Amino acid sequence: MTVSVPSSLPPIVSELEQRLGLVPGSLEGVDKSRAEKALEDAAILALAEASETKAAKWETDCPKVVRLVVLKAARREFENPRGIENESLGERSVGLTDTSGVYLTAREVAQIRRAASGRSGGFVGSIRTPSTYGPHPGMIPAD
Repeated sequence: MTVSVPSSLPPIVSELEQRLGLVPGSLEGVDKSRAEKALEDAAILALAEASETKAAKWETDCPKVVRLVVLKAARREFENPRGIENESLGERSVGLTDTSGVYLTAREVAQIRRAASGRSGGFVGSIRTPSTYGPHPGMIPAD
């Protein structure tokens, strides 16, 4: 039997280290501080996509998908803090984008919102359309 341990936000640095392919506990000094800040910033962005009540709950027990989104966003920030999109060595060329820093993709925002609402993203409801075959309640008859 597996016991489910609540997962809090932000995740701990060792989880990010594993995603980076590093031995847990190997980041030190400035790199560890950068990793902690990236995790904190990504968690703040993720929590901003949910209601205040849901965000407060997620700080101590969040869905796996939200935790995954936070780890992915933090990894992007840690690996590429300047937002370099392309890089060349011969004649030195660097391309920067406007997506430097921690950010969530549209897909990640949708995943967080889906987790917050408990819905799969579609719309279920009814829409009333007036009939073209007769008078409708609330319509004023023509003279």
